Amino acid sequence: MKILVLPRDPNPYQELLYGEMRRLGVQVAYIGELTSSQTLNILLLPLETAVHRVAGARLIHLHWVFFFVFPGARRFPIMRHTAHFWFLLWLRFCRLLGIRLVWTAHNVLPHRKVFANDVSARRALVAASDLVLAHSQSALVELAELGAVARRSAIVEHGPITPLSSDTSALRTPGAGNSPRRFLFFGHMHEYKGVDDLLAAFLTIPEDVPAHLTVAGQCDDPELRSRLNMLARRCGARIVLHLQHIPDEKVAQLLGAADAVVLPFRQVTTSGSAILALSCGRPLIVPDVPGLAHLPDQAVLRYNGGTPALADALVRLACANDETLAVMSAAAFCYAASVTWPEIANTTLTEMLLVLGGI
Repeated sequence: MKILVLPRDPNPYQELLYGEMRRLGVQVAYIGELTSSQTLNILLLPLETAVHRVAGARLIHLHWVFFFVFPGARRFPIMRHTAHFWFLLWLRFCRLLGIRLVWTAHNVLPHRKVFANDVSARRALVAASDLVLAHSQSALVELAELGAVARRSAIVEHGPITPLSSDTSALRTPGAGNSPRRFLFFGHMHEYKGVDDLLAAFLTIPEDVPAHLTVAGQCDDPELRSRLNMLARRCGARIVLHLQHIPDEKVAQLLGAADAVVLPFRQVTTSGSAILALSCGRPLIVPDVPGLAHLPDQAVLRYNGGTPALADALVRLACANDETLAVMSAAAFCYAASVTWPEIANTTLTEMLLVLGGI
């Protein structure tokens, strides 16, 4: 069996999944990479798809739609309309070729605008998909609320992620030592992740609460970067910012030093950062939203939105005893170990074979 994949992304999810699928005898080929030009790759995609179909490919696994963004789309809105038209044309072309389309709904809607109308494009994608895979039931519910109801769907949980060359068994137990509780946010920074809300909440924590916050990750938005720097300066040495790409070995160090990871998302479908934190035995503070409801209660402290509620959650965990954090850490490890990539690959392959009529 051969699977065509679009697009390739640095997100470790893809190769963790396809590494296991290759071991099951599946051939995996990324498409949309014929040239060094993004525009040319988009324009050539129908022809490339047709060539693969003639060669025997019968299924495309689509992950994200950012591939269809033409260069210059931010400055020239017409390019988003062009992308929308080309995307719809490609979906129809796949159908005419007899290629089955499987979409993994990592996000209900793109976090950054892709098409002229992202909701309309999502409806078209779900209508064209022979199978929609989601990491939780809440994603399918949210899609349905947009008017995008899948003909066939399946839940495939997100697997554990650990930093490269990281021995999680050697990680420090959260709460160990007498230093202030160390909170961490990490990941690529966008508006929807609410990092400025986290800093604003941290500013309200009384000085006598033993807490320290590290915010680490690439921030490409100049306005957001400016706000974060301004908020951090107001808090002094209690907040440290690293607003650049964090290499894998540094991520492992940051997680090892953290007592808890804070992910104050304003909207979210699923979170690789949350899975990574749990895989490393870090307790989580997250908003009480449907997209994160499947995370284990024993390892997660949830808050009901807003800066005051987030600040209260930070204080509660900062003042929690070592035993409480150790119990949360053990629950995080247990959850991460409950779902394995071989199981995920088997489930994904089974669902794809059903779409193809293979079993």
